Amino acid sequence: MPKPLRRLYQKWHRLGEVVGLCHRAESRWHLSLPITASRAWHLCKTERFEPIEAFRLGLFGRDRGHEPSRYVSRKRLTKAQEALNPAGWACLLKNKDLFYRHCTALGVPIPQLYAVLQSPAPGWSYTHRPIRTREDWEAFSKNDLPTEIAVKPAIGAYGRGFNLFSRADGKYVDARQTCLEAGALYDAFASPEGNRYVIQERLHSHADLVRLSDTEALQTVRMITLVDSRGDAHLLHAHLKIIEADEIVDTFIDGLTGNIEAPVDLASGRLKVANRIGGTGAGVIAVATHPKTNVPFAGVALPFWSEACALVRRTALLFLPVRTVGWDVALTPDGPAIVEGNVWWDPPNQHGTMPALLRQLEGQDSPR
Repeated sequence: MPKPLRRLYQKWHRLGEVVGLCHRAESRWHLSLPITASRAWHLCKTERFEPIEAFRLGLFGRDRGHEPSRYVSRKRLTKAQEALNPAGWACLLKNKDLFYRHCTALGVPIPQLYAVLQSPAPGWSYTHRPIRTREDWEAFSKNDLPTEIAVKPAIGAYGRGFNLFSRADGKYVDARQTCLEAGALYDAFASPEGNRYVIQERLHSHADLVRLSDTEALQTVRMITLVDSRGDAHLLHAHLKIIEADEIVDTFIDGLTGNIEAPVDLASGRLKVANRIGGTGAGVIAVATHPKTNVPFAGVALPFWSEACALVRRTALLFLPVRTVGWDVALTPDGPAIVEGNVWWDPPNQHGTMPALLRQLEGQDSPR
């Protein structure tokens, strides 16, 4: 499609999205369509929100004209991140195979990387023997892999493609209870599309987090760091990503919907009242207790908090010249470990601190 036609199509598609969301907001808040449309235009044009982003934050709603000042659009945050993070270095964090091998070389605690599989090129293994064929993988999985592994695409976000496998009697069972022979598992990873997959250690949460949510799935803490102009690393924000039911990943899809999040008091490492963002346009909804366990969030102390803070500050300096990163940190029975680093991390708008955080990124306020 020619570029002018593609742009025209995108504009019409965006207009259709705005109109549809305005009708949903009109129904919920009993507002007239012209008022809702005018507000939507201001949010998207002036504040640079995507339509669905503003809708989910509740900004289309009644008596909410003042609320955009409480939030920061993804586009505004990206502009601040681009001023701090050289684009050429983004691949070091976006490509998980590069990220894990870089961390290993620098002594950063991570889930151990066992292998990287790709097709049609040979794959890498931590035994330094290449995995070139199905037979190579079958021998490697039998002799050199533990009974539990985690698998994810080397390039991807929001937990898409993530899976867990356990081995018994030479077969692998995933989180959905699908059973595969070792060779069939290799065929799934070595796809003709040429995707790369990282095979790594499965981490487990500390018992305190298991009790909080009654799940064996890993729940991580998002910890956002900034290295200032003097070269000092600061922790700006943290929240625990909480699994509500039977999910195997703790991510918020597009940073706006999904599981529950609880902000963390940076000084004490204790949780505050949690929240979620749904898809109805109602905005941020407070969640006082875990829906499954009825455990109150406020006051829960995260294990190894001081160690986790020291870890992300130390690691932030190792990734210079990238200056701001959103780290996903696992609090395991043996201490903290970094699961991922996000160079273009999403705005944690639901916690009410994003405007202050943006001022720190832009150098208007000094980090604490």
